[in-house]
Amino acid sequence: MTADQRLERHLPAVLEDLYLGATPDYRDEVMAAAVRTRQRPSWTFPGRWIPMSDIAVNRVPAPALPLRAIGLAVLLAALLVAALVVVGSRAKVPPPFGVARNGVIAWALDGDVYVGDPEAGNPRRVVATDDIDRNPVFSREGTQLAFLRQVPAKTGQFDLVVTGSDGTGSTVLSATPIQMPSAVQWSPDGTSLLVNDSAGRLTRYFVDGSPAQVVLEGVGIGPDAYQPPLGAQILYERINDPGALYIINADGSGARELFGPATSPCACRVAGPARWSPDGQSLAFAVDAEEDQAPLYVMDADGTGLRPLADEVGVWVQNDPIWSPDGTQIAFNRWQRDDAGDWHVRPIAIAGLDGGIRSMGVAPASEGALIEWSPDGKSILSLPGTLVEAFTWSPGANGTVARPTLLDVSDGSSRLLDWSVGSISSWQRLAR
Repeated sequence: MTADQRLERHLPAVLEDLYLGATPDYRDEVMAAAVRTRQRPSWTFPGRWIPMSDIAVNRVPAPALPLRAIGLAVLLAALLVAALVVVGSRAKVPPPFGVARNGVIAWALDGDVYVGDPEAGNPRRVVATDDIDRNPVFSREGTQLAFLRQVPAKTGQFDLVVTGSDGTGSTVLSATPIQMPSAVQWSPDGTSLLVNDSAGRLTRYFVDGSPAQVVLEGVGIGPDAYQPPLGAQILYERINDPGALYIINADGSGARELFGPATSPCACRVAGPARWSPDGQSLAFAVDAEEDQAPLYVMDADGTGLRPLADEVGVWVQNDPIWSPDGTQIAFNRWQRDDAGDWHVRPIAIAGLDGGIRSMGVAPASEGALIEWSPDGKSILSLPGTLVEAFTWSPGANGTVARPTLLDVSDGSSRLLDWSVGSISSWQRLAR
């Protein structure tokens, strides 16, 4: 017969063999306490009435944010992103436009060309000849200097001369004298210059000596004719159609009206020089929109989006705009009419594209000022407006002589530079 092999019959002996330690003295007291103590009721366990598994896997509900707070946060984030985009786009203006390092300032005095550093205060003569030289202008990359040289014994006739930025290596570009040049401008790439003479002829002169090219007849150009940054188009006005802006391709093709009574959204005309923004996407110019007033307007490069720059209380003429290197501000001359009907020149103003406006320094001469931003955008050079006509004086005449004023853009303060000038000035741009 097979023996009974069930484990339960031998379990007590196995447990006794496994339990090798001695029985503690307090075992009986512990067992007695356990018997006397009631068990915790089942309803006191949270799992009985709260689904603990849901708490472990489901998200804890949170109070909803107010919609106004969410909207405000989204708006602030959008404004921050927009500001970063604008700042980034301004900073990416291709050379030779945008912010640059400050070089020296060039000017003419007593028929010679000088340069000086407004901080170091060390003016020095770089072109000294027996000829009478006027109105030096640096190329946009700062490596060349162009100026007008009066033809001896011929009043109002000039040669166009180009040198290095230090005044060395002069070359006469004009094969025949130029009659009373009203504007001389470098192309953005520094390979040519546009010259507008008193007869309204617009001629391109090439630095490499190539034959000069007549671009247009019967026109006038302002201080910034070439559209930045490549100079693919030229801005001008027609002598027989004053108050309208035209644009033409640099090769002389594609002429068309950009702004005027026939194309503008108002019955108004241009009332002063127009200036391109550094990125070439906008234009600023005065408009005779109302009787006795000429406020500044900004317009998109394609002729759309005309809008006022700054609204000042009273009757004003705002003119001669010039953009800051980063394209965020515009400096300009302005005159205000008083209650008696008399006009008074006011300090140079700076306006942001948001419409804010502030005055800089003291008021210039009654004719207004020649305004030029420093390449780094931190200062403004101011000269009497009469200096623009200095080269019209007869041979040997000194013309107007003045001391430049330097305006600090940060606080509006001003100081006179310790040198005298007899012509327009030009501030050299250096690579950053």
